[in-house]
Amino acid sequence: MGEIEGTYRVLQMPGSQSGDQKNAGISTLEVDQNLSVPIASTPARMQTRDAKLKVKLLDNTVETLDVETKCYGHMLLTEVYKCLNLIETDYFGVEFQSNQSHWTWLDPMKSIDKQVRRLKNPLLRLAVKFFPPDPGQLQEEYTRYLFALQIKRDLAEERLTCSDNTAALLTSHLLQSEIGDYDETLDLEHLKENRYLSQQERVLEKILDFHRQHLGQTPAE
Repeated sequence: MGEIEGTYRVLQMPGSQSGDQKNAGISTLEVDQNLSVPIASTPARMQTRDAKLKVKLLDNTVETLDVETKCYGHMLLTEVYKCLNLIETDYFGVEFQSNQSHWTWLDPMKSIDKQVRRLKNPLLRLAVKFFPPDPGQLQEEYTRYLFALQIKRDLAEERLTCSDNTAALLTSHLLQSEIGDYDETLDLEHLKENRYLSQQERVLEKILDFHRQHLGQTPAE
């Protein structure tokens, strides 16, 4: 895919300090580099499998992958993408929690054990790394579905900076995709059981008002 324009979810890279990175909007891939193509052969001494890594997916299911911790990060990425039959892989990455509990991007060009220090029960998860300026650029419906799950996660974790109005609008779209057309009783029951926002009660009426306007929209829309 090469270098592409858009907005990146800014996380630390291994070895950087919190706040060091700026969202310059520049791809972390080299021109003409595609992580779905093997970058380099892993040395023979790294081929012995010594651990199984668990990766939390965007739907909160967990996949256990038989990948050696001494392998390069791109090998884990490849296994995750294969597991999901994911085609538009350049938009995604794997993040992990550092010792300081910061979320950090797994570097595909470095071995996993040089980055993830807590190898006993490391917390790794699939995440969207790059949002294109126009969602219409996404060719696969499955990719759009994963993007929606990322927005849902970011809203819940308060990592998506936006106004109450925008947060309510995004939540209303999630409601439409998950439960269909507006029904006040069903909406209130669903919102009581599912927390999309930390301050959900404060914008409850806005969420309901926006959801009324999505009548007839399909999940893909």
